[in-house]
Amino acid sequence: MYLFKKILVLWIGLLALAGLLLFALANEGPSSSALFVDAILLLTGIVCIFIFLREPNRTNRPIFLNFGMFFLLSVLAFVFRFVGYAIAPGDQWLRFYFSQYHLMAYFFLLSFAVVYVVIDSLFTDFWTFSKYSLAFLIVGSTFTYYYNPFFANPRHLYTTQDVADYKAVNQAVIIAENMGKTIPTVQEIAAISSIGIWKNGVQVGVLFDDQKARRVAELLPYSENDENFGSLLFKPLYFDNIYMNVLCIIFIFLFFGYQYKNDPPQGAYIEKIIFLFLPYCSLEILHHYAYIKSVEYATFVDVQQIGYYLTLLNLLFLLTFFGLRLRFITSVKGEFYERELVSDAEHISRWRDALDNLVVRHFLNPKAIHGRLFAPRAPRNEA
Repeated sequence: MYLFKKILVLWIGLLALAGLLLFALANEGPSSSALFVDAILLLTGIVCIFIFLREPNRTNRPIFLNFGMFFLLSVLAFVFRFVGYAIAPGDQWLRFYFSQYHLMAYFFLLSFAVVYVVIDSLFTDFWTFSKYSLAFLIVGSTFTYYYNPFFANPRHLYTTQDVADYKAVNQAVIIAENMGKTIPTVQEIAAISSIGIWKNGVQVGVLFDDQKARRVAELLPYSENDENFGSLLFKPLYFDNIYMNVLCIIFIFLFFGYQYKNDPPQGAYIEKIIFLFLPYCSLEILHHYAYIKSVEYATFVDVQQIGYYLTLLNLLFLLTFFGLRLRFITSVKGEFYERELVSDAEHISRWRDALDNLVVRHFLNPKAIHGRLFAPRAPRNEA
């Protein structure tokens, strides 16, 4: 109980400091839902670090260190609220850079934490350095493939085909209005626009009139106000974020496929934690796809708010199971079980938590299930 009080005091102290900074310094004025998400991310990160420090199984420590680093990235999300306000006032380019690179770091650390757990389960005999190297190779190569343009050119998002066409449509609208056409039609805008196929700032192809008209109709809603432009601008980054989450989901399925087939020794609650990252990553995919499809900024904000609430619910479940893991490993029973799992896993009964027992009691035959859920069952000997 003392340990959880210590965590709670540390968390409340950091939140109080954050509240003081929000009150004293100029900032963007974040929504309450975003603050709740950041607060739960911070608390979950603190719990993960304490698990890392108290973990009796040394091979499991990197798992919770990785998750702790991912969740504690919420500190940078908090700092972002001051960029362009109290930090470098009026510097929108710094705010733009901070936003895109923070998103990239977020999904890199998420993917790395998930992939490392799977590698740790599949290659239990590998050294920790080898596991880290393999996880970094998988995640790093995928990350580099999708995000390399952002490091080659920090303003890559402003060089995409969408942005080039958006500028052409805007320019055509201005020309049409100067010609006395108050509300120009799509065909009139297309006729005077310079929409084409661009690469590295150079036009390398042209479009037919009907193709130009369709493209103008697609981009015209983004031109209604400057705020709508954000969804179009960040679309390539959102797609890349989706691909990183797909990588996580693939490895989560690989994890449970391997668990079901081989039932390797696994620490208490780790399976539940990994399972909860399945809806977490799926929600990230859904949110980013909705961002891409949200043409109007007001719709984007509404979708974002709904996403905050769904993510918050998922985070509360994750926090619960990380907390249960910490309570278990700091108990005498839990410390003994985890150490025996390392030294003599073949001769120790697999531990079942309360959720396992609840499902078995109400939905399955307790006499036929002696281990954990989703573990392979040895065939019963017939008389």
